[in-house]
Amino acid sequence: MTYQEQKAREYLRTQIQTASREQLVLMLYDGAIRFSEQAKEKVEGSDVEGGHRLFLRAQNIVLELLYALDRENGGEIAANLAGLYTYMYNQLVEANVYKDTGRVDRVTSLLRSLRDAWAGAITQVRGGSAQGGEAEAGAAPALGAAH
Repeated sequence: MTYQEQKAREYLRTQIQTASREQLVLMLYDGAIRFSEQAKEKVEGSDVEGGHRLFLRAQNIVLELLYALDRENGGEIAANLAGLYTYMYNQLVEANVYKDTGRVDRVTSLLRSLRDAWAGAITQVRGGSAQGGEAEAGAAPALGAAH
């Protein structure tokens, strides 16, 4: 491992250790999107092994999102997210097996939508706390229920 790679890993480790739960979810979405897109590029460039490794990374992140759901308190939101994450995981597995980049496009589109919605919810909650609580009181249970 080069010095630069070592420093990049240390930086990432620090980011993860100091991030809020909400930020960690954003980081997971970002990682899943990035690895899915990189896997697609590898497959399109005929680097099957490289694509496979990147697909596995994206799949593992989607599983982490699935496992992190608070199904007991999350109600319908958690159930819907569980269904979406399961679908995305299966699509990534099939994309890996069949080298089908169309499946990757569907997954990254869903991941981007969920990431944007999550970022918006975080902004709403943070904005609500600055305004005195009403928006935060309504949005906070949804955040906790989902992850």
